[in-house]
Amino acid sequence: MITHIQIADARFLLANGAGSDAMHRDPVYSYAVTTLKDDTGISGTGLAFTIGEGNELVCKAAQFYAEKLKGKDIEDLMSDFGTLFRQFSNDQQYRWLGPHKGVVHLGLASVTNACYDLWAKKERFPFGSCLQT
Repeated sequence: MITHIQIADARFLLANGAGSDAMHRDPVYSYAVTTLKDDTGISGTGLAFTIGEGNELVCKAAQFYAEKLKGKDIEDLMSDFGTLFRQFSNDQQYRWLGPHKGVVHLGLASVTNACYDLWAKKERFPFGSCLQT
């Protein structure tokens, strides 16, 4: 059962001009980090990358969705994850922000990645069990 969630706003400043392109002249490499921890102590981590400003909005969306996972078993969630994802992406409180792009899409990406990571570790899949924390 998922007992603890944590959302972190991680940002890395770049040297002047580094990481820039024609559209983004002053990016800050940033990402929303979702960590889900279950009652056995296993944790799963998910990331969604942005370029700085607005990362806090993605973190807020990830927090909104991750809170809904507290008290749920990862096995149950993953048995029909597509339905859960559709329910989350169509939530009336965030749908108007764009469920298939932008803030909602990135917030859900961070939470989805954390779910898959936690599930892989619980199932001891090779790509999950070697990273167990």
